[in-house]
Amino acid sequence: MLRHFEKKISNIKEIKGIRIKTFNAVMIAAACLVFAALLYNTALLPGKYETLSEHTEEYVECEKNASELREASDYLTEQVRLYAINMNIDNMNNYFNEVNITKRRNHALENLEAANTSDRLKQSLKAALESSNDLMKTEVYSMKLISLANGYSDDVLPEEVRSIQLKAEDMRLSPEEMIEKGRSMVFDSGYQNAKALIYSHLDHFIDGTMTHLSEEQELVYSGLGDAITLQSILIVVLFLINIITFIAIYTLIVRPLTIHVRRIEENGMLEIMGAYEFKYLAITYNDIYELNAANQEVLKKKAERDSLTGLMNRGTFENLKRIFKESQSPLALLIVDVDKFKTVNDTYGHSVGDKVLIRVGNTLEKTFRSTDKIARIGGDEFAVVLTDIRKEDASAIREKAAEIGKVLSQSEYDIPAITLSIGAAFSDQGFHDKLFEQADKALYEAKESGRNRICIYEET
Repeated sequence: MLRHFEKKISNIKEIKGIRIKTFNAVMIAAACLVFAALLYNTALLPGKYETLSEHTEEYVECEKNASELREASDYLTEQVRLYAINMNIDNMNNYFNEVNITKRRNHALENLEAANTSDRLKQSLKAALESSNDLMKTEVYSMKLISLANGYSDDVLPEEVRSIQLKAEDMRLSPEEMIEKGRSMVFDSGYQNAKALIYSHLDHFIDGTMTHLSEEQELVYSGLGDAITLQSILIVVLFLINIITFIAIYTLIVRPLTIHVRRIEENGMLEIMGAYEFKYLAITYNDIYELNAANQEVLKKKAERDSLTGLMNRGTFENLKRIFKESQSPLALLIVDVDKFKTVNDTYGHSVGDKVLIRVGNTLEKTFRSTDKIARIGGDEFAVVLTDIRKEDASAIREKAAEIGKVLSQSEYDIPAITLSIGAAFSDQGFHDKLFEQADKALYEAKESGRNRICIYEET
């Protein structure tokens, strides 16, 4: 025992490895330094990002207003054309509701005029507005022609339509000709060219404004370049610190701990691995494990084995019964009793009686298979569980019983000859509750029939 502890102390002194406490302190310090630099650099960025955000919002707003202007213009065209085709006064009302109430086109133009762009580009926007107003006059004139051709009274017409004075030559047109001309004014190539001119002015303004805003964004981006690069480097460094920390924690702590837990669950010794603390723990645990294993082995042998014959004892046999109850496999149970064992003890003494029991146990072990289970369950009573065997194999068991009887019928040195009575019972589905009772009844029958024989339980 002294040598054992001297060896343990020597192993502990030889432990080499990274200490968790030291590694943790170093990595925290490094992470704090990098994080402080990251915070300082981050504090410088809000102003630049705010400027960039303003330009971006202006860019988005400009694009939104341009889209709104196009939609409003297309909506007016759609309503005037529907009126020219269907001559439904609702379409005319929709047209002027957009012009006088919704005013999406006006709001979009006002917002675009406020954009941060050059006067030259704003001239294009002004030209687009003038062209749009000219086209609107054509559209109102078209609606006037169609309204007059349909005989609509002034009461149902919007003010803009009522106030239009038709040309003298148009007044002489028939209703059909007025409708035809009104439709032609909003569908012919002249109308399409006017629309195209508006979009051309508008596209020139939008493209120029977008280009201007993009250039300003690029200037802000270039100012952020160095700061973002530094920010990226610091983040990468912090990420690498985390990766190194993760790998180290996994290598030094998590993996050893996982392996140690598995080894403990498997009831095995621990590997000497990981951080210094885990190596120390493993060496200490293994030392205790070795001592405990040795003690357990001694206790196990005492607990599971019969001290005289070395066979399984009654307690182990009871546990075996529970195991075979769950197996559902076919088996046979033999209960073996030494005939007139009391007479042997009385005649030859208990020491010879013990030798008789030992000889019986040895003979049973030699005769039956290694997969069969043999136990001493009483003074001169033994039990044998034969696995994977059915009642059809009863003749093989009788042969085994005859072989055992032949051996024991011969005296050996100072051990007298004896005979055995055997009761057997079969089960197709594991060790059920009545199996022992059935084998015991068969044993009783063997004794009542004159001993020195085997009887097999039969269902009545």
